[in-house]
Parts: sequence; C-alpha cells; structure tokens
Amino acid sequence: MEYFSITSFTKEISRIDLIGILVGHFIFAIALTKLLDWSWLKNLMTEEDKIKMLNSYTWKDLLADGAIIAVVIGIIFLIVSIFL
Repeated sequence: MEYFSITSFTKEISRIDLIGILVGHFIFAIALTKLLDWSWLKNLMTEEDKIKMLNSYTWKDLLADGAIIAVVIGIIFLIVSIFL
C-alpha cells in the first residue's frame, strides 16, 4: 500500500520541487553544522592516539571508507531517481 502512495506522490512532484527540497536540506545541514558546537570532538583522542591511528591507516582502510561513501552516494541517487 505504501508503494502506491509513493508512486502517486512522485507523479505530483516536479523537478523544481525536488531541486528545492535538496537545496533546502543542504542549506539546513550547513546551518545546523555552523550552529552546533563541535569543540568537544578534539577532546576525544589524545595527540599520541591520533598519530598512532594515522600511522596505522592502510590502503585497505581507504578502500573500505571509499566503499562506504560509494554506497551512501548510491542510495542518495536511488532515492533521487525515484522522484524523477
């Protein structure tokens, strides 16, 4: 039943609406990032731990991180393609 409500919604939304929604979310993400206090992040690890972690970072870790990013981007494109 939910599938049909999604397809009927996609027939009513235009590309300009979709672009407006995406731009609005992007602006909101930037504003929220600027408003929140991220200073606590630097206290999570000591400098020694950061250096140790960066020295142990290998190409396999880079591939895993790239794969995660690729999956997230793929899901975003899938969601956008539903509405186009």
